[in-house]
Amino acid sequence: MSSSETVFLIDTGAGTVNTILLGHLCPDDYQFPADTEDKLALFAIFDGHGSALVAEHARKTLPKLLVNRPEFKAGDYETAIREAFFDEDKILLDKFLSDSIEPAVTGTTVALCFANLTKGVLVVGNLGDSHIVLAERDGSGNKPRNVQRLTKAHKPGQADEKARIKEAGGSTNTRTGTTRVGTLNMSRALGDLQYKNPVNTMDDDMTAKSKTAAVASPGDRGDFLSNEAHLARVNLSPDKRYVLVCSSDGVCDTTDEKALVTHIMKSSSNGERARDIAQNIVNSTAARIGSDNSTCIVVLMDGTKT
Repeated sequence: MSSSETVFLIDTGAGTVNTILLGHLCPDDYQFPADTEDKLALFAIFDGHGSALVAEHARKTLPKLLVNRPEFKAGDYETAIREAFFDEDKILLDKFLSDSIEPAVTGTTVALCFANLTKGVLVVGNLGDSHIVLAERDGSGNKPRNVQRLTKAHKPGQADEKARIKEAGGSTNTRTGTTRVGTLNMSRALGDLQYKNPVNTMDDDMTAKSKTAAVASPGDRGDFLSNEAHLARVNLSPDKRYVLVCSSDGVCDTTDEKALVTHIMKSSSNGERARDIAQNIVNSTAARIGSDNSTCIVVLMDGTKT
């Protein structure tokens, strides 16, 4: 297995940094089991809000947390991803309790895709509103088939999320015209510990400065903002060609997914590299009036080869 990896960042300059991790993972850098011969890849989007601290921390920490989970080594990638998200918040809680309020008042979405190309398995976990789309390429390579969003948007205005927040002792508001938990327009994320147990059960004087949205007494509060991942698994065929697109809401909320995948396929057929296609998508969406941060990863797979 190759020990090379590629890591790059794209910052659109449009506010909080969006971070991309793109890598073919290796035993030395990510502490994979030494005897693995499988080809493995990890792709992730972290869209920070408040500051870049939690996004940057998760980008650096989550890969190691993931591969060190016993479930990962057993091939239970869904559980490994879910538990790695929990582990990341525990580390952020320790940081909050020891030296910084920032993990309580800032956070990040995450859309993470792990692929075992040897076994033909692709597993996705997400929190928030960054998304991952998978499509098959037809024989010509220009038209998408079976375009599917593998992630789920987590918004406080959704009936199931609103009910979960209420059950946890929290509330939603529409003061800005958008349904929010406190100041957040998402209902699941890493960080933002002010909306999670145990920080939201602490003395109200301590949490008031971070605008905790609480209606229940401290002893009755759960997680208003959840870190429970939405998970999806796809079995990849060695005989099919795929396009994988990971993007922040600055791209996925403003672009039709089928049209985006079609554009990528046509650009690829014209000889453009995946990284250049992704950069052009970022440039285009970030240039729109009123645009949000735009981040995009494009992965082209020939069967179970990238």
